[in-house]
Parts: sequence; C-alpha cells; structure tokens
Amino acid sequence: MTIQNETAPAARTPAERAEDIFRRYPAISAEEANEALTFLRKGRHIDVGLVTGNSELRDNIAAFRAEHSGALTLRLADYVKFILIFTLLIGASILLLAR
Repeated sequence: MTIQNETAPAARTPAERAEDIFRRYPAISAEEANEALTFLRKGRHIDVGLVTGNSELRDNIAAFRAEHSGALTLRLADYVKFILIFTLLIGASILLLAR
C-alpha cells in the first residue's frame, strides 16, 4: 500500500511532461526543448505514439519537429553502430555454422 503525501505534487510521467512542453511550444526554454528531444528520441514507443497522436498537439509537434529536424535524424555514428553490430552478428553466425 502506498501512502501519498497530500501536500506534495504528484510525480509526472515523461509523457505528461512532454505533453505540457508541446502544449506550450514555441514558448519553451532551451532546457525544455532538449527534454522534448530526449523524449522523442529515447522515450517509450507507446508514450511517444500517444503524445504525438494527440490531435490537440499535432500542429505544435509538427512545428517542433521541423525546427529541430537535425537533432531528430540519425547521425553517422548511428549508421556505423548498426553496420558494426550487423557485421558482428553475421560473422558470429558464420563461425557457429562452420563448426
């Protein structure tokens, strides 16, 4: 059983925080923009889908994505990591099958 302190504000989930940021966009701070970028890139897929699917926030999220498109695209390092992992998996599979 969890006892909640009546005077303390309820903890907000990352999705609730992101909704608040997108609702106030473009009147957000640089720190809040970074928080929203982190949510879009690394947040739970279901949460990101629910927030971005909110029809009330659609225009604000589209404008945010347009303004921060460079930060939301894959970087060269991401491609290199993928190729390296893929190559290692294929190589390990070949070694295991060759035995």
